[in-house]
Amino acid sequence: MSVRALILDQVLRRAITHVDDLGTADVEIEQRARRGAPEPAALPASVRKQLHVDERRVHDRPVITLRARAVPARRAVVFLAGGGYVHPISTAHWTAVARFVRHGGVDAVVPLYQVAPQGDAVTAHALVGSVLDETIQTYGAGNVHVMGDSAGAGLALSVVQDQPRGVRSLVLLNPWVDVEAAHPAIEALADWDVILRVQELRRWGTAWANGNPTSDPAVSPVHGRLNDLPPTHIVTGGRDILLPDALDLHRSLKGYGNAGSLSYAPDANHAVGLLGPSTPEGKGAYRFILGALRS
Repeated sequence: MSVRALILDQVLRRAITHVDDLGTADVEIEQRARRGAPEPAALPASVRKQLHVDERRVHDRPVITLRARAVPARRAVVFLAGGGYVHPISTAHWTAVARFVRHGGVDAVVPLYQVAPQGDAVTAHALVGSVLDETIQTYGAGNVHVMGDSAGAGLALSVVQDQPRGVRSLVLLNPWVDVEAAHPAIEALADWDVILRVQELRRWGTAWANGNPTSDPAVSPVHGRLNDLPPTHIVTGGRDILLPDALDLHRSLKGYGNAGSLSYAPDANHAVGLLGPSTPEGKGAYRFILGALRS
């Protein structure tokens, strides 16, 4: 494990312990039901300065498109931010998306789906499906990637399972594809993961299902179709409790002849897909992601 990654893990462990002390997942969801969901992070001024920004609304939700100011891109990536389906897009997400635009040769279309408990899988699925359709109409079939991280990767997979036509590739960063977190190997990794907590994930997943079965593919796409999907590229790490599901997903996809690939770093944590080149582990994942976007 690199020194930079070790330091980052220690910082995250202290920060997340502090957040956990504020209350359980149940209390947090109840408070949000009364007070409203938190607002998405504002687009940083530095990103607005570097890139061209378009803002519109689809299904009464904001959709932000980021474009390079120089040469117009011929391809796009629809990006879905993670956050356990209860945390909206963060500044770290915006920073990562801006890097993909600058270095990946794509425009980025970012639908800001409503998080739980105000939002749920059904409404988010409808929003992202509409945005994906519009993006394919704009850029052409075969010129649109779909990318998500963590919960956003699960949502990305579930939408593309229903709408695979015209999608160039799926890029899943540390994907959360089973909200029940039922894989028997997950508990064995609990002490290694400095970001995620199993019980919190399960409670957030139940809130996201909003009365629907948590095994519904729209909620947990691990139960959905895996055949005839576009090339599906997966980023994961050995210090992520979602690793077992990510590896099983990759193996299942390869069994169906999927042309996607896997980036696995044994010492990487759950954030490796968003880190960019700030650590050696993040640098490898970043090169892998750019390769998928440029393919």
